[in-house]
Order: sequence, then C-alpha cells, then structure tokens
Amino acid sequence: MRDPSTFTVTGGEAFRVNTEALEDAVASLAAAASFADALVGRLESARAAAWRGACAGSVAGAAFDTRAADLVGDAMRAALDVRDAKNGVAAAKAGYLAAEEWAAVGTGLPLATRITVSGLVPSGYLWGLIGIAPGRIGAVALREAGGVLGRTSPALSPWMPAGGPGDRISVVRREVAPGSGDASTFGYAGESLKQAQGATPLEDGTPVPPSSVLVERIPRADGSTAVVVTVPGTQSWFPDDPEGGVFDVEGNLDGMEGRDSHARQLIERALADQDLAAGDSVVFNAHSQGSLHVLGLLEDEDFRSRYPVAAVTILGGIPTPFRIPDDVPVLNVSNDADVVPALSGSFPVPRPNIVDVRTPEHPDGGGIVGAHDITRYADDARALDLSGDPSVRGYASVLGTAVGTGVVGAGVVGGRAAGAGGAGTAGPRRERFVYTGTDTVTPFRGRWR
Repeated sequence: MRDPSTFTVTGGEAFRVNTEALEDAVASLAAAASFADALVGRLESARAAAWRGACAGSVAGAAFDTRAADLVGDAMRAALDVRDAKNGVAAAKAGYLAAEEWAAVGTGLPLATRITVSGLVPSGYLWGLIGIAPGRIGAVALREAGGVLGRTSPALSPWMPAGGPGDRISVVRREVAPGSGDASTFGYAGESLKQAQGATPLEDGTPVPPSSVLVERIPRADGSTAVVVTVPGTQSWFPDDPEGGVFDVEGNLDGMEGRDSHARQLIERALADQDLAAGDSVVFNAHSQGSLHVLGLLEDEDFRSRYPVAAVTILGGIPTPFRIPDDVPVLNVSNDADVVPALSGSFPVPRPNIVDVRTPEHPDGGGIVGAHDITRYADDARALDLSGDPSVRGYASVLGTAVGTGVVGAGVVGGRAAGAGGAGTAGPRRERFVYTGTDTVTPFRGRWR
C-alpha cells in the first residue's frame, strides 16, 4: 500500500475548514468565558450582600442564600464549559493549520509539468492572455492537418480520421453484475476504471468490451438515485480506430479541443437512458482521455442543466485546459512521472473546488507508459482513502453524500420493487450497465476485416 503522507495536495480550499472562522469562534468563546467568570463574581457578591442585610435566622434569608448558591454553581459550570469549548476550537484550528502546512511541503511543480513548461515557456502567459490552453490550440492544428493529409494523399487517407465527431454512433447496452464495493471510496473509483479499461474483469468474471463506459445506478436512502459513470482512457492508437472504437487518437484530439466527440455522444446517450428524476445526481470517474470528454461536457451549460453533476474523480487526466464550473467538486490525481497530465501545456492553478493530488513515482518505475497505467493509479486511489488531508477528506465527504455512503451491494432498501439480484428485499437494487459505442464511419470500415 502506498503511503498517502507522501502525496502532495493543493487546491480544494472549498472543502477545508475555514480557519479564520475558527479564530473568530475562539475569540468569541474567550469573551463569553470572561463574561461568565465576571458573572460568577457578581452573583457571589450579591449573595454575600443579601446575607449580611437579612436576619441570619429568617426563612426568606435562608431561601435566598440557597437559590443564590445554585445560581453561582450554574454560572461556574457554564464558565468551565465555555472555556473547554474555546480550548477545543483552538486545538482544532491548530490541527487543521498543521495538516495544511504538512500538505504544502514540497509543492513544486510535478516532473511532468516541469518537462512541458520547459519547452513551452509562454504557455502560462498565453493561457492567461487569451483564455485558450496551448493544448487545445495544438489539438485543433493536428485535427486540421490530419484532414488536409487525408484529402491530399491517397496513401495516407486510409490512416486519417473519416467523417467527423458529429457522425452518429451506434450504442449497445448490456446489464452486468452490480458493483460490490463502496462507491464512496477512491479505491472503488480506481477499480471501476480498471474494469472499464479492460485491465480487470467485472465482479462476475466477464470483461468490459473496448469502447465502453460503465453506468451504475445506486439507490439512496431518500429514494433518489446516484448514477455513477466511469469513463476509461485511450484504447486505440489508430488515428481512427478500424474497429470503430471511440477512445482512439481522434477521440483525444476532439476531446482536447473541447468540442463534440463520439465518446461524449456515448456518455450523453447512456445518461439519457437513465431517466433521471428530481433529486437524482451524476458522479463521474475518469482516466486519461476520459477526463477530456467529461470535463468538456461540464463546459456545456445545457448538459449540466439536464444532468446535475455532484462529483468528478479523475486519475491521470488533463484538467487544466478546461474551465471547470465553480460548483462542481473535482478531485484530480496525477503522478510525478506521468507526462500526460501536462499535455495541455498549461500551469495547474489551485482552485477552491478542485483538489489536486500529486503522487511520487512508483518504486517499480515503469517509465512514462507505466506511470500513466490505470493499475498504478488505482493503487494510489486506494492509498488516498487513508489520507488525513482536510481537502481530500472534505471531497470524500461530498462524494459520500452524492452516492449515499454505506449503500453497497444489491438489494438496498428504497422506493422501487426489487429486481433480480435484489437479495429478497422490498427496495430497489443496485444496478450496473455497460454501454458500448461504435463509430460507424471509419476509413477502414468495410475493408479491414
């Protein structure tokens, strides 16, 4: 198991405790404690004055003294309680500050970013000046260059993307075994991405076919549903996959450019099939190319109005080219030796709603390819579940609320009749589907087989 104390966390201030508010609370409680101390003194003085002015043996004098003594005791206990509260808040503030100071150690740019920026010195300035990430400009140029080569060179045309990202794809849905893990954990996100990538089988031992996304329906205690969509990374390095897969180089270029793509079509059609109701929400897990399509969709206000996104967990993705909405919580994990997260050519900018986690190179190395492997990222995700960083824990809390913490397995009690696999319960069960998309227009279609 990786040691999460070696991970560097930046951003995510929206998930951290407001230490300034804690400082105000400490000051207010200190003032309240002083007031309570003074009140004790005043009550004691009043008691003594009344005792001296009354007949020692009178019934009224004795009754007043008993009542005054009770009031003095109550005031003393209140003063002690307030003082304890003040000390507790002060200790919490010190603890959070220490945690943030520890998390900030060594927050230099990761290796991948240093490599990219060394060759693209103006990238940060360009991004700030025109609001377009260099990676997006490069994607547009490469896409256009491919089109020109395809039109002008008969020898190269079969290897260039055919059609365009707007061409309609075919989609097939298949129900599979429901997930058996806790969907509110980072480890579960990593395992789901391994399954979507084809690196490990599903719970029933069957593989997820290429060009697929996983969609999981998790019933929540209030009767609503969390829909968890898991989007894999690149699966074909053909410019236009001859088998019609949507996670190819064409998908990378369209995704980086931030425009429509076959993968985005696949995601939207899978979500449209869920028939979301009021109160339902969507959670995304994404790796590599998958992050391009998910974050591109988040820039689409119409998409967000139809599908309320509650959380996005990214492993080895490229978030910097995108203008992520301020109200969408994001956790982004990148490895020091992985160059892919830096392909946008943009500096990572800390954001309150985005938790950036940088992990050190894995001991077994693996080079650039190995550092980007989903299996290694899944190891980091499992380790991250043990992190005590305030931003990480805050995002974990948001994710847990989104999926319904503790809702695991099939047969969860809710408002819908149980189906197969419902374990005999009266409520809805957890369901999982594989949606497989096929690009119907490729340069090899009809002659490859």
